Amino acid sequence: MTVKDALRTAARMLGEAGCGEPAVDSELLLMRVLGLERYEMHMAATSVLPADRLEEFLSLAAARAGRTPLQHVTGEAWFMGRRFLSSPDALIPRQDTEATVEAFLSSLPESPSRLLDVGTGSGIIAITLAIEFPECTVAGCDISRRALSLASSNAALHAPADPLWILGDLTGPFRAGFDGIVANLPYIPTDEIDSLEPEVRLADPRESLDGGPDGMLLIRRLIEEAGSLLRRGGVLALEAAGRQPAILADEMSAAGTWASVRAGADLSGRPRWITAVRT
Repeated sequence: MTVKDALRTAARMLGEAGCGEPAVDSELLLMRVLGLERYEMHMAATSVLPADRLEEFLSLAAARAGRTPLQHVTGEAWFMGRRFLSSPDALIPRQDTEATVEAFLSSLPESPSRLLDVGTGSGIIAITLAIEFPECTVAGCDISRRALSLASSNAALHAPADPLWILGDLTGPFRAGFDGIVANLPYIPTDEIDSLEPEVRLADPRESLDGGPDGMLLIRRLIEEAGSLLRRGGVLALEAAGRQPAILADEMSAAGTWASVRAGADLSGRPRWITAVRT
């Protein structure tokens, strides 16, 4: 079977299974199997695939057709231009979160000395911060030991970036003195989880999705706790969705603890983040 025929076969399989971007996913899977860039793969469109490579490719395509997320099939995900490991032990890294991190980075005071990523999961945000600010102490906190193990493995890919990994519930293990706190906490309302795509509701840990009745239970807890941990002028950045950023921004503006409260969107124009400065 040629490269072109293999791609068509896999794309048809994924399309029939209801996968969102069957052609794109098929290309990414075959690129991984062949170790080629997209243009190289298409230049070899009429080449016959070796039997072992074809078998490997169709096996991966079958896993994806079973609605296993692409990131779990390949074992990797990309975030802000960097490769990270991905597994069912933590929320799959998503490009939407890049907007939250970029808003956080642009709001931070110059040369921060202490930063905290709450609910770090796979560690992508904490590691990104450690790379951006090599002289800064960065900590990533999570309630899941398995997530922290994955985060540690990801940090090893990006040495010398080496955040502190702390097991704990939100900011419980920490004392005051942070220049910035960022969090992508669960924000899906409990009664909406069962209606999510299989790649989300069956693959991501439920504790990484369930944000309580209105999706903002843990986020509001963090807002309350963060006020006592941030220095004056320190920045809090949060990820949320739908009407949540606007609601949270209004609540924070009225609280008196926060100034320069902003809510913004991701690259798709969807509400995605809130930033605020500790007064």
